[in-house]
Amino acid sequence: MNLNVQLRGIKNCGGLDLLIEEYLHALRLLIPISSARVVLERQHAVAPAFRAFAHLAVAGPDIHAAARDHTLLAAWHKLARNLTKQFQRRMSQQQLRLKGRGQCRTVASQWNRGA
Repeated sequence: MNLNVQLRGIKNCGGLDLLIEEYLHALRLLIPISSARVVLERQHAVAPAFRAFAHLAVAGPDIHAAARDHTLLAAWHKLARNLTKQFQRRMSQQQLRLKGRGQCRTVASQWNRGA
């Protein structure tokens, strides 16, 4: 996975990069991520001041999420929650599609036996 983390208006601290990297590697267990771009920024003129944005390239439509809060960690946690919900929603949609296909095949095979 290609990971690009940009910090704007924030001093680079090693723990933050590690937190982002560990979280994205955990998400990769659900859906493979080919590349990820995460932007964390502080905007002094806007309230709440901290903004987090992520763009993840995955199979199918890419996943985008953004969050804003008064602290950097709170903005990151909101973003992570949003990404997790999107990943879970996509996984459940895939499972429903697969279940639906399996049921259609079973019904079709029962009709073919009866004919």
